[in-house]
Amino acid sequence: MMNLQKKWYYQWQWHWQWQFSSTLLLTLLFISGVFISGCASKGDEAGIEQLAAEMNQRIEVISLSDFKKATIKNDAIKITETQRIEKNNSVLPRFNQAKTVACLNAQFQVHDDIPTHLKQGIFASAKRYPAMLRFANASNQDDAEKDIRGLSIKLSNVKGEVLWGQPGYQDFIFNSYPALFVATPEEFLDFIRARQEDARLSFFLNPFNPHLKSLWIVLKAREKHNSLLDIRYWSTVPFQLGETTAQVVKYSMLPCSDYTTDEVVNPGEHQFRSAMKAHLKKTNACFHFSVQKQIDAQSMPIEDASVIWDEALSPFQTLATITIEDQNFSTPEALSACEQSSFNPWQSLKAHQPLGRMNAVRRIVYDKAARLRHSSFNLE
Repeated sequence: MMNLQKKWYYQWQWHWQWQFSSTLLLTLLFISGVFISGCASKGDEAGIEQLAAEMNQRIEVISLSDFKKATIKNDAIKITETQRIEKNNSVLPRFNQAKTVACLNAQFQVHDDIPTHLKQGIFASAKRYPAMLRFANASNQDDAEKDIRGLSIKLSNVKGEVLWGQPGYQDFIFNSYPALFVATPEEFLDFIRARQEDARLSFFLNPFNPHLKSLWIVLKAREKHNSLLDIRYWSTVPFQLGETTAQVVKYSMLPCSDYTTDEVVNPGEHQFRSAMKAHLKKTNACFHFSVQKQIDAQSMPIEDASVIWDEALSPFQTLATITIEDQNFSTPEALSACEQSSFNPWQSLKAHQPLGRMNAVRRIVYDKAARLRHSSFNLE
């Protein structure tokens, strides 16, 4: 009987110790979370500058290292200058959307039947803008491999004061998945640190600081494609719509061509260029430029770039159509000019101001990366 009483006593004691420890841990986590969020809200602008400064320093080291490795490899196999341009090895590689597939000239036609509350900025009237579209792979040089694809757009002849950059231009930047694999600039910096140490897997699977959602997004987002003219793209992060309105939107580009590439064309490293040529020889390519309004701040957050906004809750609405006609885009000169291009979400009218801390970091990081790459072209 005594042994049974002792057993009950020890079980009771263990139970209450565990309950107390768990409660204490949760309380400490709550307090630390409140403290951290409070600190983050103070001097946020200084925090952004500090984050961007470390990102820039690490990205420069990574870019120089990748460029050196590519140069040594290409010198060893003695590739031609044309092949070097095709592989984007003439200059420092981009940290993201690294492979330039092609730059295509297009027409961006704003529709005339837009709802009044969406007639803001470049969408205020049914104008047509010259556009340049850069299609890219996020990380792989081989088009046949799974990857996230990128699309950047630069409109010209845009009237109005810009937030940053050169007057007369409006940039938009897209990925082929509706969310980023990281939620915050801090998580992106953690990834950059891991990449510099050649330990990307540790970023996702570190037992002390795992990023399992990020891994899930990357695995889901990386796909094989037949043509970059046939897939959908998203801005992933939010933007303001209108100078005086409080509208918050995300963008998407939806393919609208009559023709689609059902099979891979000339399979291999540059198969996307072959697919584009085949498509444009047959017919024009087109995309619908659409916006999705934020209608619930909790389920459609500004500060978490890893959250996909529910289209059933807020469908995308088409505001413009981009039309791409047949053209010669794969000459060494055209590819070199494409590689010299740069884009920044802050190259924008105030009516389309980027929102959130991720966008704030992008302004500084994209600018520094472009300057670094342009210096290798002797353009500065």
